[in-house]
Amino acid sequence: MQAVKRTERGIEVVAVDDPEAGADDTVVVEVRSASLCGSDLHLIGFGPLPVVLGHEFAGVLADGTPVAVDPTNPCGTCAQCTSGQRHLCRFGTILGVSLDGGMAERVRVRRGALVPLPAGLPPAHACLVEPTAVSVHGLHLAGITGGERTAVIGAGSIGLAAVAALADNGAEVHLEARHPAQRDAGERLGATGPAAGEYDVVFEAAGTQSAVDRAVELVRPGGLVMFLSTFWEGIAMPGFAVAMKEATLRWAFTQSHHSGGRDVDTAAALLARRPEIADALITHRFPLADAPEAFRVAADRAHGAIKVVLEPG
Repeated sequence: MQAVKRTERGIEVVAVDDPEAGADDTVVVEVRSASLCGSDLHLIGFGPLPVVLGHEFAGVLADGTPVAVDPTNPCGTCAQCTSGQRHLCRFGTILGVSLDGGMAERVRVRRGALVPLPAGLPPAHACLVEPTAVSVHGLHLAGITGGERTAVIGAGSIGLAAVAALADNGAEVHLEARHPAQRDAGERLGATGPAAGEYDVVFEAAGTQSAVDRAVELVRPGGLVMFLSTFWEGIAMPGFAVAMKEATLRWAFTQSHHSGGRDVDTAAALLARRPEIADALITHRFPLADAPEAFRVAADRAHGAIKVVLEPG
């Protein structure tokens, strides 16, 4: 079958062995959509990788059941797993990072990773379940219940998904975005902008020094800065400003589960309930064979790309 890898020559579509369901309770998913994450763009900068790329994807099972996939594979036995924090597993693997991922015609996944899709969410849009779940996880950690005054710094797919989730939860949300297409998408999802004044909770979703500084500037005294982004380089913390406000800084990592269920299921329900999220976030679709061009477009945010999707089948 065909799959996308980072080889010595860059992004290539290559032939790989067809996966088979294993005796270890795994199933094969026929991939219908696989979206490019900002972390994919960072990962390929490290050079050739041995695995098929892609941790945001959805498709159908052999019997036609539509599913999205949780790409994390926790060990299940470490202290983090047994205490209910499987997303913090020290020994787990991630599809598309340390195991073959979803930028392929088919992929083998653990049965427990399957996310049944609710009515109204087609597999073509369900590649957004994983990134939306990251934002949903952050909202849960921040204790959003409705009525909070919030700001989101950064308008990639994680930031925009946070806007949609915040609006859906009844929070007032303002967005700071770098590019016109991002601002337009944010407005469609319920945000106003730019941010002004102070906020109960500020969600940092850009992963830059300037975003950190701006988040600390905007948070009210005693408020919360929730980091949704991944920092690939060290940052300087504006310590004096944080101390003067007694602000709380908290990080959200990937997605998890809690008393209300799995974040991936909550995300799937949100996407089904609000189809305009997919309409706003997905700006480009390419066949699998055009993966090199898809990566080029995804890296060019200034020209309107938000979420770029590969469609293997």
